[in-house]
Amino acid sequence: MEREAVRMDSANANRGRAKAVITLFPGIHLRMLQRIMGTSFSTVRYHVSNLEKDGEIVRRFDSRYERLYPRGTAEAMMPVYAILHHKSVRNLLQVIVDRRDSSPTVADLAKLTNLSLSTVAECVKQLSEVGLVSRSEGADGRFRLEVRDTEMIQQLLASFRRNVIDIASDNLIDLWDF
Repeated sequence: MEREAVRMDSANANRGRAKAVITLFPGIHLRMLQRIMGTSFSTVRYHVSNLEKDGEIVRRFDSRYERLYPRGTAEAMMPVYAILHHKSVRNLLQVIVDRRDSSPTVADLAKLTNLSLSTVAECVKQLSEVGLVSRSEGADGRFRLEVRDTEMIQQLLASFRRNVIDIASDNLIDLWDF
């Protein structure tokens, strides 16, 4: 009986942690959730299934991943959160925001970020598809990038950075408990 109570507490703790991580990182995929939680993949799948069944989270499939979102996440924001899980996209977006007065080109961004032209082009394509940046042709015939909503983007990037720090510090504290 006592052993069963310990298992139930552990299950509830894992469920709560899964929900908290999904809330901090809307659009996270199962494997990343498993890495952050530090539990088995089957444990994560079990809790995600129960959270979805109880209506606490939403599951969506994109072309590559099964993504998880807290209940109430706007449909229009789901693809935005999904691409923000890519470090290259976040870094590139930050550079575009920082250089918004000069409307950088893809070549400019490749130089500034030390990413290949193909990586920058793919990231820009994704950012354009979700409506975070727009492309316009400059007087010199080169395509320049402009941010559509600077304030929203800065808030998204700041919250993502803050959430990464929270997760890292929580995991460090967990390690110290041993």
